[in-house]
Amino acid sequence: MTIKNIVCGYKKLIKDHIIQKLHQIEFVNPKVMKALQSLNSLVLASIVGCLFVNITTVKGQNSRPNHIQNCQQYRDRRGRFELTGNDDSVYCLQQNLYQSALTSSPFNVSIVYVEALLQRALSRCSTFNFLFGRNARQRRKRSCSWERKEVRMLSRSEWRRFTNRLNILKRPVRLLGGNSFIPYDIISDIHRSDVNIDAAHGGPSFLGWHRVYLLLLEAAIGMPVPYWDSRLDYDMTEPTDSVLWSDEFFGPGFGVVDSGPFAGWITADNISLVRNIGSRGSLISDAMFNDILQYTNHDPVVEPTQFPIRSIELIHGGPHVWVDGQLSSLQTASQEPVFFLHHGFVDYIWYVFRKQMREVGNINPASDYPNKGPTSHRPQGHMIPFGNLRNIQGYSDFLESLTRYQTSPTCPSCGRSRYLECDQTINRCKSKTRRQFQNSISLADVSSGRRQPENIVSLADVSSGRRQLENMGPIYLGEKFKSPYTDRRTRGDALRFLPLIPRQTLV
Repeated sequence: MTIKNIVCGYKKLIKDHIIQKLHQIEFVNPKVMKALQSLNSLVLASIVGCLFVNITTVKGQNSRPNHIQNCQQYRDRRGRFELTGNDDSVYCLQQNLYQSALTSSPFNVSIVYVEALLQRALSRCSTFNFLFGRNARQRRKRSCSWERKEVRMLSRSEWRRFTNRLNILKRPVRLLGGNSFIPYDIISDIHRSDVNIDAAHGGPSFLGWHRVYLLLLEAAIGMPVPYWDSRLDYDMTEPTDSVLWSDEFFGPGFGVVDSGPFAGWITADNISLVRNIGSRGSLISDAMFNDILQYTNHDPVVEPTQFPIRSIELIHGGPHVWVDGQLSSLQTASQEPVFFLHHGFVDYIWYVFRKQMREVGNINPASDYPNKGPTSHRPQGHMIPFGNLRNIQGYSDFLESLTRYQTSPTCPSCGRSRYLECDQTINRCKSKTRRQFQNSISLADVSSGRRQPENIVSLADVSSGRRQLENMGPIYLGEKFKSPYTDRRTRGDALRFLPLIPRQTLV
């Protein structure tokens, strides 16, 4: 069978399958159906185009630079670049997507690059699994519906892979002609412009918009984003002592992030990542979580609402303010990688809420989109800047089906995580402190080289970070998040800041 026959055969199968899937997703407006059909036609064209590109580039690959030659191994038999167990495939995918966007749309390259990532995210479960029959769909169902875990439930290899891949996104990727780009900066800039921020906050689309944003990052790194359940830190005597704020996880919580997996990150605004944990705001508590679950429909818990202390969006602002630094500002929050783990937990809350809507309220979450808030949040409005997606599609069961969640750890076992312990007085799991974990390292571990004690931030390091903050002048940040709660344990010493220096956003 020739390549041409294969392409034509797949073309018909893909077209039929997309039409079938369109009828399974909740739409109320025929125009929306037509718009998504157009979007999926672009997906189809991209697939066939990748096949054609593969045929032409393989023929002439000996004339390509070495780094292009090395990337050819990550093309599948359809000519599509795939993310594999090798972290280098992340680099090669970004290079290919951006180079293709630059060739096809040089004056709109970042937007086209983001749309290509979005197409990958939305096609993970629905576009390709059908090619090999019903049994294959069942076998691959779990592999395309990725499981997100609480960050302290990851194995060390899973955490290292996640952080390695984020760091690959943060490094310049070379392009033909000698230019380069930084994928993470383009992705983070999606959450920077005023137009995009208005479309993502202050209304019902907040939940769906950020769900799509998480899926887009996952499409870039080829693995699920873990979630940070900040309830596990809220219940500590002093949340700032959590093992999360050590080099084992997020790196230092005070001052410039100069150690840990994100050491030395410089934002797209040319500013070092800075934190000042426990300054103001509040982490999310179990009581806040349960207050949200009192309701069985979206209207009371999405903005604008008469119940600000039960608004998912306002409650989510608490940890943004609590961490301080870039995470505390609407325009810079996504420059901090912790942003995506925090929003993984926000999505987890919504995931649990939707399950309760079905089981207790007998309500379909996909159609329960409140028609309120800013014009940019209207149900049939475009989900800016995510192509032809509509706001109501952010609530769809289809998007929800792309992710499943491992339940957050509970007593008595706390998921057997070495970083958690069961507090029997409240019957809830809570994080171990940096000092507890440091003391748990055995001499045998140290002598064998399996554990390095210098990777754990000491109390002296924390004090050093706090002194660094005292000597730090104002940093450039944008509009701050708001929090309906202030933890009584916070210090009230938020970083001084100035307005962001205006620049052209990438998306």
